[in-house]
Amino acid sequence: MLARLRLSRLGPIAASVLAGFLGAGAVDVLVTVARAQGPVSPPSLLLLAVALYGVAGLLAACVVGLLTGGVLGAIPGGASTLVKNVEADHAAASAIISGLGGLLVAAVIAALGQRVLVRPMQSDKLATIAAAGLVFIAGIPATALAIGLYRPVRRSLAPRLPRPAATGTTGALLLALVGVGVLATVTAFSRADWRVLDLSPFAALGVALVAGVAHGIFWYRTYLGRRAAVRIPASALSHVLVIAIVVALVAASRLPESSPAFAAADQGSLGLRLALRLARATTDHDGDGFSARFGGGDCDDRRADVYPGAEDVPGNGVDENCEGGDAVAVAEGDSDDDAADPGGAEGQGPPAPKPSSAAGKTPDGGDAPASAGGKFTGNILIITIDALRGDRLGVAGYSRPDEKGRSLTPNLDALARRGAYFRRVWSQAPNTPRSFPSILTSQTPSGVKWDKPRVNYPNLLESNHTFFEDLRTAGLTPIGIFSHFYFTADRGISKAFKEWSNDGAGTIAESNKDIASPRIVPKVIARLKKAAASRERFVLWTHLFEPHSSYMTHKEFPSSGASGPAGLMEKYDHEIAYVDSWVGKVLAALESTGLAKKTAVVIMADHGEAWGEHKFFFHGQDLFDEQLRIPLIIAVPGREPVTSEEPVAAYDVGPTLVDLVGAPIPKSFRGRSLLPVMAGEKLPRRPLFSELLPATAWPHHAAMMVDDDKKLIHRVSERRFELYDLARDPGEKHNLVEDGSAGATFDSMKRALLRFEERKR
Repeated sequence: MLARLRLSRLGPIAASVLAGFLGAGAVDVLVTVARAQGPVSPPSLLLLAVALYGVAGLLAACVVGLLTGGVLGAIPGGASTLVKNVEADHAAASAIISGLGGLLVAAVIAALGQRVLVRPMQSDKLATIAAAGLVFIAGIPATALAIGLYRPVRRSLAPRLPRPAATGTTGALLLALVGVGVLATVTAFSRADWRVLDLSPFAALGVALVAGVAHGIFWYRTYLGRRAAVRIPASALSHVLVIAIVVALVAASRLPESSPAFAAADQGSLGLRLALRLARATTDHDGDGFSARFGGGDCDDRRADVYPGAEDVPGNGVDENCEGGDAVAVAEGDSDDDAADPGGAEGQGPPAPKPSSAAGKTPDGGDAPASAGGKFTGNILIITIDALRGDRLGVAGYSRPDEKGRSLTPNLDALARRGAYFRRVWSQAPNTPRSFPSILTSQTPSGVKWDKPRVNYPNLLESNHTFFEDLRTAGLTPIGIFSHFYFTADRGISKAFKEWSNDGAGTIAESNKDIASPRIVPKVIARLKKAAASRERFVLWTHLFEPHSSYMTHKEFPSSGASGPAGLMEKYDHEIAYVDSWVGKVLAALESTGLAKKTAVVIMADHGEAWGEHKFFFHGQDLFDEQLRIPLIIAVPGREPVTSEEPVAAYDVGPTLVDLVGAPIPKSFRGRSLLPVMAGEKLPRRPLFSELLPATAWPHHAAMMVDDDKKLIHRVSERRFELYDLARDPGEKHNLVEDGSAGATFDSMKRALLRFEERKR
């Protein structure tokens, strides 16, 4: 039916392009319905596909038709002339080469300008204007160079290039450029594991290409197709088709935000997810990143301060975050956590811990470093391990079946068995640059004061208060020993430290392939020996990075050669085993220096790691447990071992250590001391919160709340809630919101989570 549509000078090409896109849209609808895990509306999905794929097809048809027609029209005698006429062939090849030279100059100028001028800008609008200006400025010398290169290339280079009989120099050059482009694409993808990338739009484009080629071959190269094309009123049909696409576009833009088609497209589509993002960006009239069309969720597209996830100012009569009403002001003297938690437990300070029956004695009967009041007067060693999942420890029940059930973490297991081991711990963010500041300040990420909140690696402002300040006031010398790109002193995380070492740190790319423990641990051990000799009281923090991707291989743990996710997971496990061996060296140094009997040891991670449980690999993209659940071990001399199932937040570590040394817990801290839990008591029930804040590399916003065994995720950017029963559904596969089976629980948790999001920051 599309065979005779004359959408450009080259009707057959344009018609095939449009047919290809519409075919890809149909395939995308089928794929989305098949992948859907909840309710789905096939008619609404089909409407979205016709509208968005149809518009994309019309635009592509016009562009491809015009470009192809323009290029062929500029060649006297058509493309065959380039094969037959040597002079014309050399002229065309020279134009291509000189144009490539100009493009190279423009690319270099634009890249330098991006790095020097655009990237430091905090305003997206100014950055966009500057980027456009760079392209314009770079185009001037690029054009001049291309014009200047043409004659020398035509005279000296083009005659020396190969000229195959079948393609001519121009055809061979174009084929070579295609090959270089494919090689460059493969090289670019090889620098990051393909599972991190969303390649589904490329799959949709591939389907469109195959469908378009098949359309062209049938209608213009087969007998049946040519006969059928003669009888079809192409001109009238083309107008009807364009009108149908426009009508579908208008109708799709007005679909209600609650339509399950949007959630289905976001979760399982090929190209619809990207098409929706582009459609919303195009219809975002106030530039706040959200649209009032296509389910974008903006409740006032005329005000840039009103959008999903905005800070809702209480009492001003404006629903800034589009959640259905103005935020309620918190009464004078109430904490932010009271506003979020109807129980009012969190943030009110823990009950006074009762003395442990073993207080004042080490497990071997020696004297523990405690004051008359039972407060710890020794040292603190904090070892954080990057991207270590909470379920990977041997004490958590994990072992690799291909290694005869041996634990990956014998040293961590031994420490957990003689200390306090917390089995249910949630990080407050799924990535390093949000998690560590949250831990240090005992805040959720949105409660931390940042210099540039929406960049990938924001710095902490001086006004933030960290628990290391309290430990230093209590008489401990803060020492930091690292070797990683994130741990630079200018991040703001080194505040209150007397010593801060980050020697040997490389760039982001270098750190991702670094094996840093052999460089870090000897420095830690040397510093422990120095502290033992001088009898100084210290809190030493070090970070071991190995389990973070890209996973490196180690001779101590030979690989089986498995590929795909299984191979990656094996390398990840071996990285954990490798880092555990270096933790063992540090713990052995505590024993050999005599510090073990007077040093509390804290082991924790900053976030977890995903393995496709919910489509994502690695971390930083979601708030499911695989990216948030982390291990936490606090081993204090003189305290009996305990294993706790208490729900715990990573931001509880700071208040716990401050309380441990007898210092007052700052009122600014959201977390609470875990000393009562370590003494075998239970703390009042309270909710835990985590956040995924939007950043340059991943502009998605989400918040999460855990209340006992229930977990609610609010996907702010996607305008969707998900509720899971962690006791019955630990894999978070069954969204209770979709089947309506937990209405009352959902309503109360939704109110609490929204109160948390709307609190004063």
